[in-house]
Amino acid sequence: MLFCRQKGHVMLGFFLFVNGVSAAYALRPSSVNPLDNTITGEPIVECLEDRVKITFRTEKPFGGRVFVKGMIDTNECVTQFSGNNKNAIDFEILNGQCNMRRSRKVGPDQKGVEQSVTVIISFHDTFITKVDRAYRTTCFYVEVDKIVTSSLDVSALPTTDITDTAKMPVCTYTVRRGSVTGAVVSYAVVGEPVFHVWTCDSDMYSMLVMSCYIDDGDGKDRRELIDEHGCSKDTLILPELTYNPQNNLAYSEVNVFKFADKVTTYFQCAVSTCLTSDGTCVGRTPPRCAGSGGSSNNKPTRIKRTLEGGNVTAPVKKVKAEGMFTVDLSADKIIVLDLDDTEHKNFGNVISKEENLASAIILKNNLESLRSAKDHDQVCLSHPILITMFILSGTTLSAATALFISFIVRRNRQDSVTLFNKH
Repeated sequence: MLFCRQKGHVMLGFFLFVNGVSAAYALRPSSVNPLDNTITGEPIVECLEDRVKITFRTEKPFGGRVFVKGMIDTNECVTQFSGNNKNAIDFEILNGQCNMRRSRKVGPDQKGVEQSVTVIISFHDTFITKVDRAYRTTCFYVEVDKIVTSSLDVSALPTTDITDTAKMPVCTYTVRRGSVTGAVVSYAVVGEPVFHVWTCDSDMYSMLVMSCYIDDGDGKDRRELIDEHGCSKDTLILPELTYNPQNNLAYSEVNVFKFADKVTTYFQCAVSTCLTSDGTCVGRTPPRCAGSGGSSNNKPTRIKRTLEGGNVTAPVKKVKAEGMFTVDLSADKIIVLDLDDTEHKNFGNVISKEENLASAIILKNNLESLRSAKDHDQVCLSHPILITMFILSGTTLSAATALFISFIVRRNRQDSVTLFNKH
């Protein structure tokens, strides 16, 4: 746990990491087997003022590499330890670099910035092996406002302070299928209609969705979808948002899109909230956007988000708009397939990864459709149970038929004897 001081604010950082193991395995002939090694104990994460530092120890000297997941081709995000003779290793990442995910939190229990990144510790200098480890590190920088007051008593009249604190709303950003309350989308096909939905759980606050971006998760492609005034940059891709009367819900129906030759998409937006009762929301939300162009042309009526300083690696950035509180929200990752990925084309014996994934997605969607269409009271039976039931039914039917035939034969005999006695 680390305290640091900057610009009159106190920031508290702490860490969280989750362990994962890779699936591949590789060996190479060498006098020293790099895979005959392992991490001892748990790595230590330090949330410094402008960077994240990860320290770990290994049983033997570490000669592999440490890198940020998805950033192996970026020199600033990879450190090689070839020829190293130490078993205590440090790895540092500057805040905001190497596709570090950043999210601003504003709530009653936490207020600050959360930054997370996944780090791979690889013992081999080329391949990912079974002894490697992946750690998702998260640093949360808590902002505590220091209030300095000065008072002058001019009367002995006692003063009673009466205060009340309004609970800050909890806001979410989801992509849903079918409606604003539909299922959250994890897999989709290009052109499929979905709903981007932003909500805040309080009627006391209004919200403004702004500064929305889409990126590919690798830090290579990033595009702005909604500007700082809350207006769409391209209404053909993302139509203007629709707000409810309370201005605590906004949505836009969108046909799924993605970057060329990329499978995953990430969406992130800033949501500013203002207290409805004090009038600070008037003229700020909902935004007044141009009818066709998509970018705002009435800027004096927009809330303008201004950040302190120009350093993109600063852990905390405050919004100067009076009466507005801003939080960064990210939707869940979406895997998007091209239209031709769903046609299950097989060229020889080569099937692409996307086609395999498309098959799984289509099967998943079909199963979900079947489940939703079936009656909840329906009972599913396995093949052995069905076979047993058929055998029992057949045996019962045969026995009943035999009894019926026996009864008919016996009845005919009795009728014959009775008729003979009469004669």
